[in-house]
Amino acid sequence: MIHGYAYKPIVEAVSAQLARGSVWSANNRPQVELAEQIVRRVPSIEKVLFNNSGTEAFNLALNICRGATGRYKFLMAAGGYHGSMFDPSLGSKGLPGPSHYVAPYGDTEAFVAAIQQHGKELAGVFVEGIMGSGGFAQAPKSFFDAVKQAAHDVGAIFVLDEVISLRLSEGGHQATLGIDPDLTMMGKIIGGGFPIGGVGGKADLMDLTNPVSGHVLASGTFSGNPLSMVAGNISVAHLTQAKIDQIGAWATSIEAAIKAKSAAIGLPIWTRRVGSLVSWYFYDPGPGVVLGGARPDLAMVKLHHTAMLINGLFPTPRAALATSTAMSDAVVDDIIARFGASLEALLEDTGV
Repeated sequence: MIHGYAYKPIVEAVSAQLARGSVWSANNRPQVELAEQIVRRVPSIEKVLFNNSGTEAFNLALNICRGATGRYKFLMAAGGYHGSMFDPSLGSKGLPGPSHYVAPYGDTEAFVAAIQQHGKELAGVFVEGIMGSGGFAQAPKSFFDAVKQAAHDVGAIFVLDEVISLRLSEGGHQATLGIDPDLTMMGKIIGGGFPIGGVGGKADLMDLTNPVSGHVLASGTFSGNPLSMVAGNISVAHLTQAKIDQIGAWATSIEAAIKAKSAAIGLPIWTRRVGSLVSWYFYDPGPGVVLGGARPDLAMVKLHHTAMLINGLFPTPRAALATSTAMSDAVVDDIIARFGASLEALLEDTGV
């Protein structure tokens, strides 16, 4: 949650909206306002359609790709995460499936080769700005540019998943990289703590979902509901570049403290940080994708997670955390102290 779990402006605005209605099967003013905000912030997005989760955003993006191309299959990065539907959940384990193929993230030659090999079948090519569940692995601009060009060469749609990476810049990670996807998937960042998903992109693609003239069905009773839209409007408006820079600075401090504590007590730890996102490892992961179930330090990660819980911190079980605008310098200092105590407890328990 980019603004914490009970951000007062969101609580007040949603409470007021609740008295006026929580859901109806029609457009509403906050929905239009949120769409306008996103279009202003993200240059590649000309139109937006909302739903209720990142998983639903994937489903919508894939259906748009299929409607645009008349093809069925898609390509994703091995170890990527695009929600809990059957095929992408296989892909998150690095496995192909009945309607998709996988290729190694960041490996331009191999990824382009996979697109060329399966091009006649591909409706869309899906990649994340950074690999959220893949250990915050990153890829350079050249990778995304080559993948987009290869997708277009075979008539496929290039889709960027920014459900996590939208927090890295006012215009999303695509603005940082300087890339221009056909479609962008969005999620929690634009919802302010309420169920949200969204797909935005080029007008001609988004118009395929037009209920009058389009042929791609996009519906849902709770899609674009006013509670999520009101919360999303505040969440997006209050996520200024200054605040993005601040939470990135706090994450930088936490990463530096992890490294310093590691050196001080003789417990080797490697870290990765992307903006306000930090992950850590009890082995050298190199630059590539880290699949949680295959980590060689999995036993240590589990023990450390328990030690962190005992010391009053609740990171993700895969050894990662995200800073938020709800924090302060004092909160960050407290996190650093508790993190240090958890490492000392881990060292004492394991004798590493």
